Amino acid sequence: MTAVEQRLGHKVKSLEQELSGAKDAVLRPMGVTVPQYTALLVINDEPGISGAELARRCLVTPQTMTTVLGNLTLKGYIERRSVPGQGRAMETTITTAGKRILAKADKEVLAVEKTLAGTMAVKDQATFAKLLDQARAPFTKEEVAPKPAVKRAVRTTAKKTAKKAPAKKTAAAKAAPAKKAAAKKTVKKAAAKKTAKKTAKKTAR
Repeated sequence: MTAVEQRLGHKVKSLEQELSGAKDAVLRPMGVTVPQYTALLVINDEPGISGAELARRCLVTPQTMTTVLGNLTLKGYIERRSVPGQGRAMETTITTAGKRILAKADKEVLAVEKTLAGTMAVKDQATFAKLLDQARAPFTKEEVAPKPAVKRAVRTTAKKTAKKAPAKKTAAAKAAPAKKAAAKKTVKKAAAKKTAKKTAKKTAR
């Protein structure tokens, strides 16, 4: 075994090519390619799906999917309609003829995949699938989206309001003694006026 053949990535690619080749061998007599079969399978599950989304689901480029959809349309297996208000976007649906060919093709492809599953015990199949998902994770992980700026602004405003609140209380606290002093002066003045009036009356007598 060469150094390249020992690499994990090479083993994964080798299995993918051999599996695809086995599928192609059973689909070719029907006049269907592996990408066409995969597209029909997804369209049947998700009627109206766009070409761009279909390309992502089928793991091919948008250019390749354009060719696949063109051939499927010519064969009468799918129909494509423009979406009002969506510019050049088109939705795709499978036809009755497309469902018939898909049923035949899917039966053969499932037999191929059953051959793969037959190489391991049922519990190992679950483990194998889990390990494949685990291996893909580092390459498909999405970046965490940044928090909206609006929320930051709200928090900043809240902090400013919180800081201003004590200042208002302090100003009120400072004003309180002054008000009390003014009230005392008013009381003293009133008392002084009363005393003066009494004195004036006594003098007048």
